[in-house]
Amino acid sequence: MATYRGEDGVFQAITTGGTLASVTNLKSWEISETAESIESTVMGDTSKTFVAGHKSWTASCEVLYDLANAVQADLVVGESVDIKIFPNTTSQTESFAGTAIVTATSQSGEIGDLVASSISLQGTGALTVVA
Repeated sequence: MATYRGEDGVFQAITTGGTLASVTNLKSWEISETAESIESTVMGDTSKTFVAGHKSWTASCEVLYDLANAVQADLVVGESVDIKIFPNTTSQTESFAGTAIVTATSQSGEIGDLVASSISLQGTGALTVVA
């Protein structure tokens, strides 16, 4: 079983149709995939039954705020972007990839800390997982 250190991940993005590039100053990333469950219980059943419905996925990342980085500058609310996340480094074969819409961004700062930016994305279409 392969294990990875969280500090080695890579988050790449670019507006749809461009070339993927790494988001600089990455602090963390997250990706989540879910599937609907549709109830299929009928009269006479003594237990509920379900079938799988549509899948969906979301992604997010936190970075040190730096609009000089072209990739960060492209992650604008409402934009459609292609993303690719490597849990380790770009030299690894494992990855998550897809097209997503940037749904939210927020920036925060406080005394004694660097300004951070959080970016949330809603996947549109299938998430490609390469293991």
